[in-house]
Amino acid sequence: MQQNLAYVQASHQPCRLRRSGEWRLNVSPPAPRRFRVIRLAQLSLLLAAGLYAVLTLAGTSGDEPAVLALRTSIIVVSGLLCILRAVLLRGARAPWALFGAGIISYGLAGVYFSLVVEEPTGGAGSGENSIVSAADIGWLLFYPACYVAVILLLRQRILRFHPSVWLDALVGVLGVAALCSGITPWISEADPGDTATIVFGLIYPLADLLLLLLVVTAFGLMDWRPGQVWWLLGTGLGGFALADSYVLYLIANGGYTQGGLVDIVWVLSLLTPAFAAWQRQPWRRPARMSGWSVITVPLVLSVVAIALLVLGSTVDLPLVTVILAATTVLAALARAAMTFIEVQQLAESRALAHTDDLTGLTNRRGFLERLSQMEMNSGQGDSSALLLLDLDRFKEINDSFGHHLGDALLIEVGARISGALRPGDLQARLGGDEFAVLLEDADADAARLVAERVLQALSGPFEVGGMTLHVGASIGAALYPEHALDAQTLLQRADVAMYGAKAGRTGVGYYRPGAEVDTLLRLDMIESLRAALGTGQIEVHYQVKVDLGSGSPHGVEALVRWRHPTRGLLAPDAFVPLAEQAGLMRKLTIEVLELALAQCRRWWDGGVDMTVAVNLAASDLLDRAFPDQVRGLLHQYGLPPSALEVEITETTLMRDLVRSAAVLDELRELGVKIAVDDYGTGYSSLAYLQELPVDILKLDKSFVTRLEDGSERRRQKAEAIVRSTIGLAHALGLRIVVEGVDSASVLAKLRSYGCDLAQGYFLGQPRPATELTATLSALGHQDCAQQLTPTPAPAPTPMGPLRC
Repeated sequence: MQQNLAYVQASHQPCRLRRSGEWRLNVSPPAPRRFRVIRLAQLSLLLAAGLYAVLTLAGTSGDEPAVLALRTSIIVVSGLLCILRAVLLRGARAPWALFGAGIISYGLAGVYFSLVVEEPTGGAGSGENSIVSAADIGWLLFYPACYVAVILLLRQRILRFHPSVWLDALVGVLGVAALCSGITPWISEADPGDTATIVFGLIYPLADLLLLLLVVTAFGLMDWRPGQVWWLLGTGLGGFALADSYVLYLIANGGYTQGGLVDIVWVLSLLTPAFAAWQRQPWRRPARMSGWSVITVPLVLSVVAIALLVLGSTVDLPLVTVILAATTVLAALARAAMTFIEVQQLAESRALAHTDDLTGLTNRRGFLERLSQMEMNSGQGDSSALLLLDLDRFKEINDSFGHHLGDALLIEVGARISGALRPGDLQARLGGDEFAVLLEDADADAARLVAERVLQALSGPFEVGGMTLHVGASIGAALYPEHALDAQTLLQRADVAMYGAKAGRTGVGYYRPGAEVDTLLRLDMIESLRAALGTGQIEVHYQVKVDLGSGSPHGVEALVRWRHPTRGLLAPDAFVPLAEQAGLMRKLTIEVLELALAQCRRWWDGGVDMTVAVNLAASDLLDRAFPDQVRGLLHQYGLPPSALEVEITETTLMRDLVRSAAVLDELRELGVKIAVDDYGTGYSSLAYLQELPVDILKLDKSFVTRLEDGSERRRQKAEAIVRSTIGLAHALGLRIVVEGVDSASVLAKLRSYGCDLAQGYFLGQPRPATELTATLSALGHQDCAQQLTPTPAPAPTPMGPLRC
């Protein structure tokens, strides 16, 4: 109670807030008026209780009208405060209303007894004072109100409140009734008198006992850490039950007179709910219904009922006692049956809690528990391996085809992984497109073999939703205890190895010490790239393509660059793979497309009619809305579709040939030219050249480099490949572009072979538009091979889809 008042006072203390580097005082707004009235009423109750205690200890008779009125006022006001709590505040309204009603009923019953029953009979000491009256009904109503209120409050603190608790209450009521009906005849024979008086004399101590058992059970369920509200309630109800039992004992022995210490405890016990009701209760983790405390009440009273039935076989008991005892046992059996069902449901719930809803595999929670068990059960010399698998390009598939198809693909992937594992290996889906496999009793060789089998299982096409899809995977492997001594660290290091495999495109990666630094740098780059999109950090450089027939510039290829705030200008190979892994390729492609078309518009306005080629990623070819985006951008910049070329690689094209063909058909109908980039390094299938709407072939520069490198025989083979490819393109009605022209001799050979277009460092390196514009304007239709300043060719670097 003092803590509650302290909280009220503390809520109005000034607090200091720091804002804009300065400290200033901030006073909390005053509490609403009605709450100030409640606090005033609580303070008045404390003062009244203190006054009652002083008067009682001073020897003032409890029969004095002033003392009686003071005691009744304290009890009734306490009940009213509980009812006001139910009316004015949301949450737990029913239990506090029951507490209030029960307390008021108890207080008014005391008034009735003092004014109607006790006064005419001449005081507590008379023999007629024990006669049952209407006051007993008011006093007894207090108990069921408290029972139900405690159970309702307990429901809010229990994680899952089982319906069997209500059966516990029924067992309690029946058990008390059976015990009461069984003892009554014995007491009547020993001390003949009014049977109703004897019955009611027994009900009170049994009801108090049941109240004590209920409070102990509630505290046990909350692991004896219930919080201030429950401590106030428990102390009050427990004190009331003990004081009430002691008073009944004194009355039975004819030694009770109103007043004294026991009456003070009685009144204070009925006062505590008024403070508990308005106590601020912080959030606490819900408790679980487990342990012996759950069955304390039904167990004790079931034993009592069985004892009565056993006793009834040797002595005569009233029929009602036997019926009540048998009903108590039957209710206890029903409670046991319900408990069995709940345990079965709990086991099923536990299994479901450890199962992934989509694939039926173990989920993250179940997998982490199994990892922890492996850690605890592993002995000296034991070794286990953890494989962490992440699908490549799954986000593109999910976004392009919809979540229903993505879910179906995940189910198929899970089934294939399962088929590649050893008996006893545990597979789990951790979330999204991330899977994990725990290999117990496995070393590095076993982990490598299983990882390779999994990759082999996933390499084939997936028939999902009437579509054929290809999806790759990256696997990270970490060993226990070689790489980590606990489950969480092992999972983290397998994750590091997996991202290493994804970045290096090696399929399987193995953890190596210090790899976390690389992972942190990679994650930092991904987040920096995510923030860079749309902020002007992405730039486009342009490399000219020359018409070898006329020698004039034919167009340019747009090549992406990233001007990093701290690392300077970055080439595509430094960030395009990261964009693919992070699902940023669509945004990157659209930004490059916007920049390229905007620059093309400026060139056209300046009298330089250039076509611009932009590289596409796999995600663009899977997006059926991409052609509409291209149409919108062409319209925005006022350019005809013929001003744009899109370049795709063979590998990108073959990931989903059907859907890619549909997107390319729409682009072709729009009037956009289609070029197959890096021809000769991928599938090189003649079938797709015949079926797909392709306009241009771009021969990979690796073939051109061999025209002047290596032995004579090697140069002859390279020349034959270049000649035949040019002839094939012309036979199919396609134009051909040769990349990697780095010398005048190679340029001359290509002209003699009949090549249409060429690009390379000899003809011009990639440059910003500001540098290239002046050159293009000056050249006009002159021969680029003669006018462009040759540039030394740099060492080759790995290229992504948007390459330099």
